[in-house]
Amino acid sequence: MMKKYILYIVLCLALASGLQAQPYTTPKRELRAAWVSTVYGIDWPNAGASPARQRAALTRIVDSLARNNFNAVCFQVRSMSDAMYRSAYEPWSSYLTGTRGKDPGYDPLAYCVSECHRLGLECWAWINPYRFSTGALWSTSQDMEARQHLLSWGKKKILDPAQQWTVDRIVDVCRDVVTHYDIDGVIYDDYFYPDNIPTTSAAGDYGEWKASGTQLSLADWRRANVNRMVKAVYQMIQAEKPYVRFGISPAGVACTDADLAASYGIDPCPSGSDWQYGTIFSDPVSWLKEHDLDFVSPQVYWKRGFKRADFSLIAPWWCKVAPTMGRQVYISSSIERLALASEFPEYAAQVQLTRDSSPEGAGGTIFWSVTNLYRRSGLARQLCSYLRSTVYRYPALLPQLPWRNHKAARELKVETPVRGNGQLLWHPVEGVRYTVYAVPAGVSESQWQGQVQYLLGMAYNPDDAADDVVYDLPRDKQQGYKWAVCVLDRYGNEYAPVWVH
Repeated sequence: MMKKYILYIVLCLALASGLQAQPYTTPKRELRAAWVSTVYGIDWPNAGASPARQRAALTRIVDSLARNNFNAVCFQVRSMSDAMYRSAYEPWSSYLTGTRGKDPGYDPLAYCVSECHRLGLECWAWINPYRFSTGALWSTSQDMEARQHLLSWGKKKILDPAQQWTVDRIVDVCRDVVTHYDIDGVIYDDYFYPDNIPTTSAAGDYGEWKASGTQLSLADWRRANVNRMVKAVYQMIQAEKPYVRFGISPAGVACTDADLAASYGIDPCPSGSDWQYGTIFSDPVSWLKEHDLDFVSPQVYWKRGFKRADFSLIAPWWCKVAPTMGRQVYISSSIERLALASEFPEYAAQVQLTRDSSPEGAGGTIFWSVTNLYRRSGLARQLCSYLRSTVYRYPALLPQLPWRNHKAARELKVETPVRGNGQLLWHPVEGVRYTVYAVPAGVSESQWQGQVQYLLGMAYNPDDAADDVVYDLPRDKQQGYKWAVCVLDRYGNEYAPVWVH
């Protein structure tokens, strides 16, 4: 047993040594996120656990990501037309207490936002727009109205995408989250129409299609219904809080059909099968083309060199297509089947390939899922630390969104921060965040130039606007350095530094 343990340690050290020598770049801006799935309690929470235990578990997850230089969390707040927050429309999720509609005694989304911001991460609300049930019908009082607007196929029941009620409900739900919580983004997953719902009279929406008087085929009509909802949510966010990002994480492959690709003026995807276009009626390239979102995060859940769907071909294709349409791609990468430390290089290489394929400062990765980075096993935790030692060596800011950029007319600065007891303190500027740098004493301020190797991370305003911003300096950055604090507005613009010596 001891020999096996020693061999394992030697392998891990050899891998780490070899990978450190790889030509990893260190971009100042990229998304580094993880999915935190709440449906079925996949990642969180433990249904029925006390509120204190649930909060503590969520804090451990966010803290682990922060320590390993991630910068965002995709927190699932609506998975079955339910809520992980105090919703004006839908019942509390059963995954909190074991009972749909039962108040858990606290607000998970509010807590997640607070913890993310306390630790310098963005919090994105992950929403499933259509799914209602995968089994029996829910029957709480808040479910009764939705039950009048369902489309079923097999055991799956979704809010009927063809109905205006459904579009309005999804817009209202998203508005509720956007306006009542200080979230930084809204992201959908890859569920649209039920898998393999037919395009014949056997389908529950066949009569609706016929009655609509449309000239579109049933398949095109379904895709148009989805597109109409996506556009309505994007327009609402732009009206309410235009700095909140909006994006969708579709299936990993699109536009393999040459004629479809040509209709969008792009080359077809060179690997994999586009099953989503005609099976769940999802057309992500149309969302990019119509500028109905800020980004896509396709689920490219395969490894490099996999014959049927090759990450090294699919991810670069997405990273080329989206920028030609003025939008961004953050590739979703799966670590769900992580089994050996020898697989660590694959995931680091996927991050680097995505970087190399994206415009500078405009790419990123979302890992499925956080359990496989943190909670599942020692091996998963080692991967998180391993990414920190290689591709995530330095912190990173999120990409800017030039098409939504409302740069302030004046330069924004903080009052000169005060240093003491291993902390920096300053008065908050309303509606902004901050970047904090530690620069060796021997490097002049003119040489600093906001370089990533000096970046410590982001700081957020406290919940109470009357409090000072407090930033804890790392132990190894408390002596022999000078520090810079810059305002970072909600659109990602970084302003001139204020120095502390």
